[in-house]
Parts: sequence; C-alpha cells; structure tokens
Amino acid sequence: MAQPVHFKVVVEQEDRHNANVVSYRLKADRRLPRFVPGQFIHLTMDHYDPSSFWPESRVFSVANAVADRRTLRLTIGRQGAYTNRILDEVKIGSVLWGKGPYGEFCVDGSHGYRRAVLIAGGTGITPFCAFMDAALAQGKLPVDEAILHYGARTPELLIYRSLADQCAAQVPGFKVRYYAEEMPPGQDLDIQSGSLDVASIVADTAKLHDAAFYLSGPKLMIDAFRTQLISKHGVAQEQVLIDAWG
Repeated sequence: MAQPVHFKVVVEQEDRHNANVVSYRLKADRRLPRFVPGQFIHLTMDHYDPSSFWPESRVFSVANAVADRRTLRLTIGRQGAYTNRILDEVKIGSVLWGKGPYGEFCVDGSHGYRRAVLIAGGTGITPFCAFMDAALAQGKLPVDEAILHYGARTPELLIYRSLADQCAAQVPGFKVRYYAEEMPPGQDLDIQSGSLDVASIVADTAKLHDAAFYLSGPKLMIDAFRTQLISKHGVAQEQVLIDAWG
C-alpha cells in the first residue's frame, strides 16, 4: 500500500443530490500516491500547516480509481456537526486539505475468495464505486464474480446507479441488484421495494461458503448484517469484511 501523504485540493465540481447528500470532485495540487479501490482519506476544511498538528477532520472513502493521480471524488452525507459544515460551507473553488490513502477494504481477491458480494447502504456505495471505476478501465474484475446489492432511501438516492449499470453491461462477471425503501408502485421494475435484507442476499448467493461479503454503510447496518451473516446463515467470520472506519 502507498505511504500516506498530505495534499491540498480545490473543489472543481459539486453535485447536490438533495439537501443532505453532496458529491464533490476535488483536484489535488500535486501528483498523489497510487490509490487502491476501497481506500479512504482524511479531509479537513481548516488550513493545514505542515509544521503544526493535523486539524480536525473526517474520513471519507474515495469514489473513483484516481487514475490520473490528481482527481478524487467524494460523496458526503450529513452525519453530524462537521459534515454539516462541509455541506453548508464548501463550494466550487473552496480549498481543502486531505491526508491519505488509508485502508484495506479492497475487493481484490487477496483474502482468498474469488467471488465477492458487495453490500452498500446509502453513501456506503463509495468504496465500491472506485472498484467499479477500476474494473471498467481494465475491462475485467480482480475476482471471478462480483454482485453488488445497493440500497438507498429513495430511487433518486441511488446516485451511482449509472456507474453500476455500465459496469454490469461491460464487465464480465459483474451483476447488480437495487433496493429503495420508499418506492412508488410500478415506478421502476429494476428496483426492489424495501430495505436491504440479509436473508434475500444470502438466497441470491450461489456457493455461499466460497464468497466474501463486503459491508459498507451506516454502522448500525454493518453491525446487524455482520451478526446475521455469521450467526443465522453460517458464514465464517473471515468471510465478512467491513468498511470499519465509519
């Protein structure tokens, strides 16, 4: 894994999906180390002085493969006072500081399982976006098969659906399932009405004991799904990998 570095970024683009979820495209002031899909950065709104301490920050998964070694994409939801500040104060042209890359939540087959079940709740989709971005660029998966179960409150908040659809269409071995908690009847037959559900995901998983389960989303969801997979469905602890920084 690359050695973490400090870097300055400028906000080049913002996409406000609603009042509580925003995606940002950030441009680094210099060439970054290589990111592995699934890694995250520390992001701060405050000025960083290299001769002093790192200021208050929050961690966010990078939602692209950083192929150009300069551009990062983050999707941020309101989680508390600091993310409120980001969503309310950051705009195009804002200067921020980052520190990274960090993390080993990487769908690369290194855990010994050649099949991957990706479970994403809300903005928990971001580490899998970097995985899909890299798969599209390479035209193949780093594992034999991957299926993404992607859930959000409403269909409009499946904000990376187009990326997942493109990956499913172009990358052999990749499949996707969508879920929306608030689903108007008959609106979209490709989206299942209701929340992500462990029992349904397990039923949709062939060769259960040959797959690694990657969980990313709210902590309550991660904890509950991990417990259910292990205690109710007999999945081994080492098969369940979590985006633990959240």
